[in-house]
Amino acid sequence: MNNQIVWLIVFDAIAAFALVMQALVILIAYITMRKVMKDAHADIHELRTTVMPLLTRSKEILEKIAPKIESVATDVAEMAQTAREQTARISATTEEVLARVHRQTSRVDNMITSVVDGVEHASNMVADAVTRPVRQVTAMLASVKAFLGALATGRRSERPANVPTDQDMFV
Repeated sequence: MNNQIVWLIVFDAIAAFALVMQALVILIAYITMRKVMKDAHADIHELRTTVMPLLTRSKEILEKIAPKIESVATDVAEMAQTAREQTARISATTEEVLARVHRQTSRVDNMITSVVDGVEHASNMVADAVTRPVRQVTAMLASVKAFLGALATGRRSERPANVPTDQDMFV
């Protein structure tokens, strides 16, 4: 039995040692965590003192600017709407002007065509009025020449007289 008691005391000593070691580890962890918490608390306090005025100032600026931003957004929306309306009006006006230009161009084309046709008709009439007497005079001169030629030689010439045709006559 003696042997059992020794073993029991050894196991109890090992268990007690393990418990003491566990207590020490927990105590060291507690001390370390407390130190880390203090440092974190100091850092957070420093961060608050640095960031809070910045956040407060940013909030004040945003409160001052928010109505202006809303006003600018409203103005931009109104400008976009006005631009769309103006574009629609300009498009309609442009289409109307193009339609009028097309009509006037067609009208001018018809007028020019009429004038050119009239000028062509008049030039044909003048050419006919000028060439008809010229042909008649040419025919008379050819007949006089043939008559004089026949009188001069006493006979008729065997070759035909050189009378220009109507095709060659152009004045």
